[in-house]
Amino acid sequence: MRSRLYVTAFLAAALALTACSSSESPRPPGPSDGRGTARPDGAELLYRGKGHASAQNPAFSPDGKSVLFTLFADGYNEGAAALRVLPLRGGGSGTPGRPGTLLDEADKAAVNLPGSSWHPSAGVAFASDRAGGRDEVWVMPPGGRPSRVTEHGGDSGYLEPSFSPDGSWIVFQELREKDAGDGGSALGSLWKVRKDGTGRTRLLDGPATGTDNRQPNWSPKGDRLVFQRRERGAHEWALYVMNADGSGLRRLTDGPGEHTDPSWSPDGRSVVFSSTAGGLDVPQIFVIPADGGRPVRVTTRDGDYDGAPSWSPDGHWIAFESHPGDEDRPTSLWRIPAPGTDGP
Repeated sequence: MRSRLYVTAFLAAALALTACSSSESPRPPGPSDGRGTARPDGAELLYRGKGHASAQNPAFSPDGKSVLFTLFADGYNEGAAALRVLPLRGGGSGTPGRPGTLLDEADKAAVNLPGSSWHPSAGVAFASDRAGGRDEVWVMPPGGRPSRVTEHGGDSGYLEPSFSPDGSWIVFQELREKDAGDGGSALGSLWKVRKDGTGRTRLLDGPATGTDNRQPNWSPKGDRLVFQRRERGAHEWALYVMNADGSGLRRLTDGPGEHTDPSWSPDGRSVVFSSTAGGLDVPQIFVIPADGGRPVRVTTRDGDYDGAPSWSPDGHWIAFESHPGDEDRPTSLWRIPAPGTDGP
């Protein structure tokens, strides 16, 4: 099949991506869920895909005026995946516009990480199998074409890339399914690499330590990384923080529950994440101080899955993906005022 590649330019003054227009737009609730565009907990709908399309991994643009996301064609984490950009009218506080397409290739998957995957000068970092069957790290520079960052052999995939604040480094996870241990859990390692593909350095060796380490996000100051980890054979994830050189590893979440999808507040003082803390059956959005402490619950729609959160650059909003119920199904994109704010 022919592939479709759409490349867009950044607005020079605002450093915001202006994507090619698409026939898709924010949609009212479909007959399958009967859900509205606002929730009792204060969350409001940003985007809902058509049919089985699943909108995931929202990440704000550096100026907060757009949201990057991955659109899976055939359901939650299923099928080909495209990178889309949703403009937010009114300087980021207004209603969303029509989503545009950054990269859409038939039968290929391009997936961004929620959090720091969009850098003002370096572009958008994403993982893709577009050059073959193996996932590698790629960058879409402003106004350019996709540039391959990594190339490696073996049977592992390079996934979940995020930028350092200066745009010179990218941290990512390596996932090798053959290293599955007790309970069938894979063992993921964390690496960093320069944007030009040099200096690849392993920060955490999952197989050697018997741990699965995923979804690394760089702190706004560039000194720390936050990520999720579980021990070999364990079912629950915890959040960890370490220095950007791999030293100083410490656990961030202490309580029971499934703690995943961490990313930073713009001031670096807090981490937003998805969690079943407090005995929840389905994950909700929480915030915890970056130095540790008691998590604060942000979304409160019991029975709905809320995950993959990102904080807006101005600190006012948290965007996330959500679907009704606890089974995997297509997600839509929402935003909610961050703790201590009422939005702009």
